[in-house]
Amino acid sequence: KHVDVIYKTLDYVKKNYMNKISLSDVADNAHISPSYFSKIFKDEMKGNFNTYLNQIRIQNSKKLLLDDAVSLVDVAFLCGYEDQSYFSKVFKKLAGMSPGKYRESMGRTKQLQIS
Repeated sequence: KHVDVIYKTLDYVKKNYMNKISLSDVADNAHISPSYFSKIFKDEMKGNFNTYLNQIRIQNSKKLLLDDAVSLVDVAFLCGYEDQSYFSKVFKKLAGMSPGKYRESMGRTKQLQIS
């Protein structure tokens, strides 16, 4: 029923996750009220919008963390987080480890593949 709104939202998030995005911004983009958007999103995606946005941001941060030249502060900023400590908290919640530990474990994986 609301597939077009959901697709439009998913596309918007993929293109803008690195920017500050609010539920209101996404609702405006879909031309519906924030409360109605929130209900549709929750019904269709089985979760709330902010959880989805954080999942997309953390997925993208994992790619950036593979590059040791990019600092953790920059990874947080490049993925739409203004505060590195909040980024670390969300990352740990979704990935089960801190961004630093993730980077370290991926570095070890790369070293094992090389040897």
